[in-house]
Amino acid sequence: MKSIGGVQAPLLVLAALNGLSFGVIVTVLAPYMYSAGFSGTEWGLLTSTATVTSIIFTLLSGPLSDALGARRVVAAGYIVKAASFTLLAVPSTVFMAAGFTLSGVSMGISWSATTALVARSGRDEMLHRSFTFFMASNMVGGALGSLMGVIPPLLSSITSLTLLEAYRATILLVAPLSLLQAGIALAVREEVSAEGRASIGPGELLRGFREAVSDRRFRLLILFNMVIGLGASMSIHNIAYYFAAKYGVTSAEIGVVNALEQVSMALVAVGASRIAERVGSTLKVYIALTSLSVPLLVAMTLVDSYVVAAAIYVVRTVLMNAANPLLEALTMRVVPRERRGSASSILSLSFTLPATAGRAIGGALLDINLELPLRLTAAIYTLALAHLYMRRRFLEEGRAWGSRRVAGELLEEARAPQ
Repeated sequence: MKSIGGVQAPLLVLAALNGLSFGVIVTVLAPYMYSAGFSGTEWGLLTSTATVTSIIFTLLSGPLSDALGARRVVAAGYIVKAASFTLLAVPSTVFMAAGFTLSGVSMGISWSATTALVARSGRDEMLHRSFTFFMASNMVGGALGSLMGVIPPLLSSITSLTLLEAYRATILLVAPLSLLQAGIALAVREEVSAEGRASIGPGELLRGFREAVSDRRFRLLILFNMVIGLGASMSIHNIAYYFAAKYGVTSAEIGVVNALEQVSMALVAVGASRIAERVGSTLKVYIALTSLSVPLLVAMTLVDSYVVAAAIYVVRTVLMNAANPLLEALTMRVVPRERRGSASSILSLSFTLPATAGRAIGGALLDINLELPLRLTAAIYTLALAHLYMRRRFLEEGRAWGSRRVAGELLEEARAPQ
């Protein structure tokens, strides 16, 4: 099967299409709901519905990926996503709630299964590349999808459609992409032996979770992910609504910002992966980049220009997220390959559980003070990264790839053409 940089081509196509559809939705959804009259509190409650419903399906997704294969579970998630997009195109509370509910189901099914699929798509020593290239491809697709934010204002100006109707039409346009993604997911080769597959049942489910969390480093990384998830959900997940409310921008302006963010993130992510290979530590690179992003969160709240705020936001987001594949690779390496589905469920839950409360809290805070969620997030990130830095040696000892000793042994192989 053809590969690019050692990563399967179908996996990269899947990532690009996922980024495309997500880029459109994340760009259009907030101004769409704002123009439909939904308040910040309603925005927060409705979006948190998705995180609530994702919890149950996230619990099932990982073990099912271990038993049935991750690619099948990923395909099922994209089919559900197509239905959720269709419902979200109806601007009524009932249909929006149903759409966000199915969105949560889709997120729960496919998120952890996708992580497991990437973690089992190639050799362990090259996982940092698998996660990095997957993310980079996703970001490029996300940039194209974000640029499609110009469609609603353009469609409204050249037709008789109102801006609200144009938003609805754009959302409906991307629903079929999810069905295409379901087919592509089935084409990915998943490297796990039949003997390594888990069985299905409550006992096996609990056993999978227990074995996944047996490593203390994995438990520490999960705790860190929970804190980051809380901070991100309070402000960053609501950022489009923040921009629409503070500056009165439409999806066109938000789309351009998202596109710049996605392309920049893809480039920096690939660079971060190469730096990690040279430095011999995935964690050092991750901490260095993310720490630089925190002061920029506060800086966003001190300006009154959308152009300036958007520029700061792009730099902040790139620094905070470009190194995420390095942390994911480190997290997955401390878990046995046959239990990475269960581990990815735990990893997903560690982010979505605090995000359930965080989105609702952040949405309510937007109605009180637009700047407060960003400032609280900066404080939360600071505490979390400081703790991670203090535990860095423990996290990269032994069989963790990030240790200088192991990375040095693999460096020459990593440089070899794939």
